[in-house]
Amino acid sequence: MAGMSGMRWVGVLVVLVVVCSVGVDGLRWRDAKLIRPATESSRVGARVEGEGEVDVNLIEGLPGAPQVPFAMRSGYVTVDEEAGRALFFWFVEADVADPASAPLTLWLNGGPGCSSVGGGMLSELGPFYPTLDGAHLLKNPHSWNKVSNMLFIESPAGVGFSYSNTTSDYKTGDKRTADDSYAFLLNFFKQYPQYSSNKFYISGESYAGHYVPQLAAAILEGNKVEGNKKINFKGMAVGNAWTDATVDNFGAIFYWWTHALVSDASFHGVVKNCNFTSMLVHDKATLLGGLENCNFSSVGPLRSNSEDECDKWVNAANLELGNINIYEIYADICVSAHAQAETRHFGKQLSRTRHAGLSTRPLLKDSYDPCVDDEVEVYLNRPEVQKALHANTTKLPWRWTDCSDIVDYSYEDLLSSILPLYQTLLESGIEILVFSGDIDAIVPVTGTRTWLNMLPLNITESWRPWIVDNQVGGYVTVYDKLTFSTVRGAGHMVPYTQPARALHLFESFINNKPF
Repeated sequence: MAGMSGMRWVGVLVVLVVVCSVGVDGLRWRDAKLIRPATESSRVGARVEGEGEVDVNLIEGLPGAPQVPFAMRSGYVTVDEEAGRALFFWFVEADVADPASAPLTLWLNGGPGCSSVGGGMLSELGPFYPTLDGAHLLKNPHSWNKVSNMLFIESPAGVGFSYSNTTSDYKTGDKRTADDSYAFLLNFFKQYPQYSSNKFYISGESYAGHYVPQLAAAILEGNKVEGNKKINFKGMAVGNAWTDATVDNFGAIFYWWTHALVSDASFHGVVKNCNFTSMLVHDKATLLGGLENCNFSSVGPLRSNSEDECDKWVNAANLELGNINIYEIYADICVSAHAQAETRHFGKQLSRTRHAGLSTRPLLKDSYDPCVDDEVEVYLNRPEVQKALHANTTKLPWRWTDCSDIVDYSYEDLLSSILPLYQTLLESGIEILVFSGDIDAIVPVTGTRTWLNMLPLNITESWRPWIVDNQVGGYVTVYDKLTFSTVRGAGHMVPYTQPARALHLFESFINNKPF
């Protein structure tokens, strides 16, 4: 997650897009070496003929991992033969009586440029999480594969083990990311037809607030094309989703102020001098609440001059925040030389520092581990692990990292709004869940509730608590075409910070049960 240094102020609180997502201007660009194309044996579903068929992507003997009763597969899917572009995946079979009939869910982490394998699979909702030294994996009792087959892909090319033979492919954006993900799915289902009729869902968090709706739209359009493989697409879920830069930035500064993270002066300075007009004129009473007396009339257009008044107050607010865990404001940070030295996306530089003495804490999933990224990175860079995963078969000229510093992602796309796309998705009939951890200060619940109020929705079930283990797990509002839920005590990465509540939420969603 990219740091703030060297970044120009472009939008209202675009420091969040940059610190939180990808510091496009601050990336350390490397000219990648040309990589030879994936061989047949490294592509998904490649078979070795003989006495029966052998799936060369089947994982057999994952180093340091406990024995599990379900199958896993990993490898590459080529999404563009001419460019030599291939995406790495990790598939986890459902740990249920009949996995063949269980739903299939694709999980996408955000960034843009962060790994769903390192994030979703090994830090949040997969069947394992790493020990403190990165040498072993422990079972996650709240893995989402307890209710669904799970699929994790590293996208776009340049993230994790995914790559392209065409260096210019690392300059990319939302459209190619969606197109490649759709091509991946078509090829995956072609090679693994046994899953092609299963109910299919997409879920993700953070900048997957762009990825998930855009891939959903691509699937819906692709299903209309004669001759295309029809994907049995049922629904999508997005958590703490970066959706509209203006709205989410206003939600952030409002959250910071109401949670005593910044001063009155900085809050009012940002509100007065940064452009929230396009958002506020939609429904002043609904969106402003008690702020009707603030001066929004003088707000000008979005600015890029780093010396203007908007930047001045945003910089002041960021300094006042201090070195807190912006992803989970009541959690500790990780203080490690390794974490501080790396360029990080979405504020990880603030939330990944290792305290001396943490190595003695219990190895429990329920004890918050602020250094999990470092541990995952150690594990996935072990040669024997890569061999077992059929990963890095082309000997990439970079180490695996949680978030890529070679992907040059479109800054325009970072600032674009996904709200117009929701109009189409709401009319499609798919199931939609929007969820929000309520102690995230990067893409907080305040912004999400604001943009939901901009959509043409009618409440069918009013705000109420939902219960897990005799405790309030969050609050839910059901609309005619969408469900919104908070997750109490969860940060930006909901399954990471509240795993039991996240699993309950996910299971209720895909089984169409009340929360």
